[in-house]
Amino acid sequence: METYIDTVTELVAERTHIKNQNLVHLYALLVLVKGTKITLKDVHDAWAMDMNFSPLTEWCDGHGHRDIIPFEELDKETQDKDKKYADILRLIADELSRR
Repeated sequence: METYIDTVTELVAERTHIKNQNLVHLYALLVLVKGTKITLKDVHDAWAMDMNFSPLTEWCDGHGHRDIIPFEELDKETQDKDKKYADILRLIADELSRR
């Protein structure tokens, strides 16, 4: 039986193409609790939370990533990287609210 959590999680994974299940779950939680009011800061904070607990690998800086800082301290270019995801998550929230 598929739950509403499964539905949101699947939509986030499909639309964002993110393979990291932990980040998908955090973004799905944003959809559920913030809905269409998701901000770039929210997306960054979710990403930073995931990255903070990710191990250092050859492809991931993990806990030591230079962008694990408050959103307001990021340069504009880095802040804008979250726009794509915020837009997708808000769209999912809007679609779910219409069901």
